[in-house]
Amino acid sequence: MRVICILCEQSFKPDKWTEKKIKKHPHLIQICPDCHERIKQKTLERQKKKMNINQ
Repeated sequence: MRVICILCEQSFKPDKWTEKKIKKHPHLIQICPDCHERIKQKTLERQKKKMNINQ
């Protein structure tokens, strides 16, 4: 099964667990691991910055 990322439009092969979830709920949106990691890093940076401001 190949899935297309909604952010970068790159196709990728999900792991077995994710593939099973997609088959059960095909209407859910999927993003590739690269985009997921990029979003994760930006979120962590934003949280660190917010914590520094509040201190």
